[in-house]
Amino acid sequence: VFLDDEHSERIVRPIDDCEHFLPYSHKRDCSIPELPPSLYEALDEFIVARAIRNLRGQSNKHCSMMIHLSRFVPPQNAIRNFVSLREKRIREAVKANYMMPESVSCENQYMQNLRKAFDREYADAGFRWDQVKSALNSVFDNLHLYVINSKSDEVLDYGKYEREGIGLTAIAIGGLSLSRGLTIEGLTISYMYRN
Repeated sequence: VFLDDEHSERIVRPIDDCEHFLPYSHKRDCSIPELPPSLYEALDEFIVARAIRNLRGQSNKHCSMMIHLSRFVPPQNAIRNFVSLREKRIREAVKANYMMPESVSCENQYMQNLRKAFDREYADAGFRWDQVKSALNSVFDNLHLYVINSKSDEVLDYGKYEREGIGLTAIAIGGLSLSRGLTIEGLTISYMYRN
């Protein structure tokens, strides 16, 4: 990632809109009113990236997103609730629109956001938007959210899916457990806000 400035500038995006939602310095009981727009953009980019990987014949390979905004468990759970709600809304929008003509699907805000993510990051990935749009529905077949921390009983078990010949699409939300050596297979998007 950090081979040189040119390489890292291409794939690293600074987070400059999080401080008003969740400050660097916050306490365990910090209230989170909403997540920053940049996190929702990263989620859109992840979903589009998974659709492209599926088009490339990699649907049986793992694909993961890591979200690290807080080292405290209560904020991590709040973050999961926001991400889960957004993922559900995107899933519903895709289900209703992925086979519709662009003139219809572009009226939906979540579909617009996915199209913007494609145009911004993946327009040169070897597929047209209409191909990617038609592959979006399959992204949600094995998409699961996990909160990984000392209080969680959720296990990010890639082996279980491998034994079934399935590629897990995982969104892992956590803190120190994620940043201290946990292997996240098929890591595609990392969203880390740390000082």
